[in-house]
Amino acid sequence: MNINDAVSFLSAEAKKCTTAFDVIAGHSKSEGVSVFQGKVQNTEISESVGIGVRVFNGEKPGYAYTEHLAEDSIRQTLKDALSHTAFTKAIPIELPRLSEYRKLRMPYNEELSKVTLAQMADLSLEIEKKAFALSSKIENIPYLGAGKEESIVVFENSNGVHFENRRNGISAGAGVLAVSGESKKLGAYDKSGLSFSLLSADEIASKAVSRALELLSPSKIDSGKMPVVFSERVAGSLVAMYASSFYAEQVQKGQSRLQGKLGAQIADKCFSLSSDPFREDLPGVKTIDSEGVVAKQINLVQNGKLEDFLYNLETAQIDKRTSNGSAARSYSGKVGTSFSNLIVAPGSQKTEELLKLFPKCFFVVHLDGNSGCSAISGEMSIGAQGLYVENGKIMHPVEGVTLSANFFDLLQSLVAVGNEYPDAYTSIQVPALAFPEIALSN
Repeated sequence: MNINDAVSFLSAEAKKCTTAFDVIAGHSKSEGVSVFQGKVQNTEISESVGIGVRVFNGEKPGYAYTEHLAEDSIRQTLKDALSHTAFTKAIPIELPRLSEYRKLRMPYNEELSKVTLAQMADLSLEIEKKAFALSSKIENIPYLGAGKEESIVVFENSNGVHFENRRNGISAGAGVLAVSGESKKLGAYDKSGLSFSLLSADEIASKAVSRALELLSPSKIDSGKMPVVFSERVAGSLVAMYASSFYAEQVQKGQSRLQGKLGAQIADKCFSLSSDPFREDLPGVKTIDSEGVVAKQINLVQNGKLEDFLYNLETAQIDKRTSNGSAARSYSGKVGTSFSNLIVAPGSQKTEELLKLFPKCFFVVHLDGNSGCSAISGEMSIGAQGLYVENGKIMHPVEGVTLSANFFDLLQSLVAVGNEYPDAYTSIQVPALAFPEIALSN
C-alpha cells in the first residue's frame, strides 16, 4: 500500500488500543549523476519509505516504525510501540487538535519530475568543460555532479490533525583542484533550488574555479590574537554547530551554556537570531511541525538578549510552557527539536566593509571540519583557510590556521554583522560576522 493508505490503516488500528497516538510516514526518492574526465562516472537512484507511530498507554509513550507497508507489518509495529510503553516514563501532554494555520507555498515544483539523468549529466559535462577553459591552473575536477530529490510526509494523530508535506529540489556542484607549483587547492561551489533552469554551468564553474584560485600559494601569518571576519560562505556553518544550545531539551539536560540565561544579554546588540518557518523562499518553510502543532516565528535572540528556546510538546510541558511548533521527527525516530529556517538578522554593512573595520584581519572563507567544537560547552577549535587583509585590502591567502575560542564568548564581543547572505538555497541564513579578537595558531 502507499503511505496515505498505510497512515489510514495504522490510525484505524491505533484507535482500538491506545489512549492517544500520532503517525508519521515518509516516502523519498533521489536521482543523481557524477562525471569525471569527460565521462559519466556513476548514476544513482535511491528510494526509501516507512511509517512510524508514537502511542500513549495512559501517559506513557512508545515508539516503533517499519519500512514494510503491509498490514501484518503495520500491526506488528503497533504492538511493538505498545510494548515499549512498559519501559518509558509518563509524559503528561495533550496532542494538538485541529486549528487554523497560515497557508504557505511549499518548496515543490512539479516540473522537476521531468528532468532526466541525461540532462543532469549534460549539465555536469558542461560545467567541467567551462571550468577547464577558465584557467590553465585547473588540474582536475574530482567532485562533479548533479542530482534531484523528492519527498512526501504524511501525518495524522488521534485528535484528527492530518497534513501532507511534499517537497523537492535539484542541485549541481563542482570541486575544482587548482595547482601552482607545489600548492594545490580545492575550490567548491554548489547550486540548488526548485528550477533546473537556475543551474547555470557558467556560474557553477566560475565560482568553483575562483574559490580554488583565491587560496593558491598561501603564506603564513603569525600565531597570536587577531581580528577575524567569517565570510557569509562559512558563518552559517559556524552558527549551526552551536544551534542545539537553543533547544529546550538540551537546556533542560544541562547540555547548553544557555541554561539559566533566559532574559540575559548573551551577545552584542547587533546579533538577532530567529527560527522563521514563514520564509517561502527557503527550504525550511512549514505550516505545522512534526507533532501537528502550528508553526510560529520564534525570536530566540533579540538585539543580543536571549528571549526564548525551541520547544516541542514534551519539553514545553517540563517548563510549563506551550510548544512553539519546533518539533522535528522522521518516521524512524523519536520527537526531537529543530530550527525551521535559521536566520541571523542582517546588519548595515557589506562584507567588504567589514574587512575595513580593522587595520588587519583574517578573512575566513573555508572551515576544516568541526571535531574540535562542542555545542555543550561552546568551545571552538577549528581549522580554517582564508585571506590576510590589511586596511580592507586582500594581501595573500592563508592556510593551516587553527582558530580557538568559545562561541558564546565570541557572541559577546561581536563587532558587526554583514548584510549579505550566502548565494545558496539553504535554510541557514547567516551574513558575515566580524569579531575583534580570536586566537590563531599555525
